[in-house]
Amino acid sequence: MRRAEKKILTLETRRRELTIATLESIRKHGYMNSTISTISEESGLSRGLISHYFKNKDDLILFAFRHLTELLEAIHRQVVRSWGTSHFDKLLAGAMVTFLPSQPYREVWLHFYSASRLQPEVAQMHRALWGRFRASVQRRITAAAEERGIKIDIPTVTLMYTQLIDGLWLGMVVEEAYDEATCRQVMRDWLCDVFGEDREKHSIVPPFDVAALREELSL
Repeated sequence: MRRAEKKILTLETRRRELTIATLESIRKHGYMNSTISTISEESGLSRGLISHYFKNKDDLILFAFRHLTELLEAIHRQVVRSWGTSHFDKLLAGAMVTFLPSQPYREVWLHFYSASRLQPEVAQMHRALWGRFRASVQRRITAAAEERGIKIDIPTVTLMYTQLIDGLWLGMVVEEAYDEATCRQVMRDWLCDVFGEDREKHSIVPPFDVAALREELSL
């Protein structure tokens, strides 16, 4: 391997190690209480070495947040691709992604969700992520309605779809009052009612191995 290639590989490897360490630090200590010291302890790398790869803590945390959003989008694409064939199937699959067993960094996302109210850069990335998600949901709802030859209020259904996911997720993580399977069932039943589908014909169990999917995506 040429020196330049090796240097790039080392940079990418170190940045990934520090990203994972940052997410773990936020999981354990929260967003505001995570520092270069807690990230250093989590990664096993010195503070000086960390400063070689990132300008400061904010730079590192924003990099970690961007990495996390990319992971979530990769999971979403793969699940939708692997679950069913019709537009309705894909719409249902997208509703299930958040509630698959043992989603990586679920609690960490809650910290970033809160930080978006305090940090403009985090808020900007959060809006961009959800903007892309809502746009894709609206396209899928439109296609599913055309596929079934029904008329529905597309903007309202899109809003209800995204906010129902958000509300169920917050209640599950914060209150721990119900589990992932309950969330999948609620989303399935609501979507079937909107589109006039038979609930019993649509399983809430993923038609693939979730652990294998994560391994495939290196999660």
